Amino acid sequence: MIKNLEVSRLIPKDRETVYNEIANFENYVNFIPGCSKAKLIEKNDDYEIGLLEFDFLLRKYQIKSKNILSDFQIKIEQIEGPFDFFEGNWQIGYKSNDVSEAKLVTKFELPFLLANLLPDRVIDSFCESALEAFLKNLDN
Repeated sequence: MIKNLEVSRLIPKDRETVYNEIANFENYVNFIPGCSKAKLIEKNDDYEIGLLEFDFLLRKYQIKSKNILSDFQIKIEQIEGPFDFFEGNWQIGYKSNDVSEAKLVTKFELPFLLANLLPDRVIDSFCESALEAFLKNLDN
């Protein structure tokens, strides 16, 4: 079953600062819960390919994604990983010179086993925790 999730927050930082923080792939290890490694594998003018490693439910998982960065947006597509299907889109909106809105919209399908182990509230909490960690990182 395909799930949709959307989280957004107003951030008291300018749009470019917020976008640059989220676009820095190797920073993901600092704020995605359970992420033990974030490595940029390939970078060119059109897209980046990165690898994330997770320690979750006593197992290691890897997600390889293609990320297209443009106009304060980052489109994410899983190339390899534990999801049957995953797409995400970060959008950094302008509210004022010193306030931005960070919005993450995802569409994904978990494998049958994981879908039965993880209730929706756990998935929602995971995404909220990642966004909150982004915000804390921006405050430093």
